[in-house]
Amino acid sequence: MELGAIQNEQSVAGGATAAIPNTSDDPLLDPVGNALDSTHAHFAIGSGLARRYPADVAPFAVLADASPESFAGLAELLAPGERIYLLGEEPRVSNGLAVGEPLHTFQMIGPERIDVQTEVPGEGRGDIARIEPVLLGSQDAAAMFELITLAFPGFYRPRTYEMGTCYGIYLNGDLVAMAGERLCITGLREISGVCTRPGHTGKGYANALMARLLREHVAMAVKSFLHVGQSNGRAVGIYEQMGFRTLRSITLWPVSLAR
Repeated sequence: MELGAIQNEQSVAGGATAAIPNTSDDPLLDPVGNALDSTHAHFAIGSGLARRYPADVAPFAVLADASPESFAGLAELLAPGERIYLLGEEPRVSNGLAVGEPLHTFQMIGPERIDVQTEVPGEGRGDIARIEPVLLGSQDAAAMFELITLAFPGFYRPRTYEMGTCYGIYLNGDLVAMAGERLCITGLREISGVCTRPGHTGKGYANALMARLLREHVAMAVKSFLHVGQSNGRAVGIYEQMGFRTLRSITLWPVSLAR
C-alpha cells in the first residue's frame, strides 16, 4: 500500500474513534471473509478451511481458523511466487508457507451524511465550468490499472474494478484521478483506490470522487468504510473533514509459498 510515483490521497487515520463496539459479530472484524460470504460470493475460490479472491481480482484470502489444516488449504490455492494477504493476527504458518513484513492499517467508518460537492471546477475555465466524475467500466480497465499500479504496485489487479463501482476524472483523454469500491459486504462498502496523478493534485478531484461514492452509499442505506496505511499521513484532514472516524487497527500479513 505504499506510494509509488503517484500521489495517493489517503492518509493516516488520526482523530476521534468511532463508537462502534469491537464485538465478534462486527462484520468489519473480518471484512474479507464476510465479503466472500455475501456480495462477493461469486469471486470465492476454495471452500471450507481456506478461501481467496482470484489472483487477477484481489490479493486477499481468509482462513476458517489458525489450524495447520487451514494453512495447508491456503498453500494449495497459491501459485509459486504469489503473495496473498491475511488480515488480523500474525499467521503462525506451518511448513510450506512464509510470512512477510506486515502492513499496518487503520480501519475507518464513514459519515451518515455527506455535504461535499461531487463536481469540481473546470481547469482553466473559471468557476462556471465544472468537471463531472464519470462512471468507469470495462472500457476503462487498462487506464484504471495503469493509474492505480503507480500508486499501489502489485496490490491492485487488472480486475479489481469488478469488485464494485468506480468513478474517475478524465482530462484530455487521460485518467487523472479515480476512486472506487473494493470489499463489499451486505450493508457495507469499502472505498479504496483513491488516487490522483502528479500534476493534478490539490484541485478537489479526490473529494469529488469520494463524495460521489458516499452519496450513493447513503442513498443505498449502506455504510462506507476504508483502510489506510498507518504510515501515510497526507490526507487525514480530508477523511476527517468528510466525517470518517477511526474504528481500529488492522494488520495485513503477506503469505507466500516458502522457497
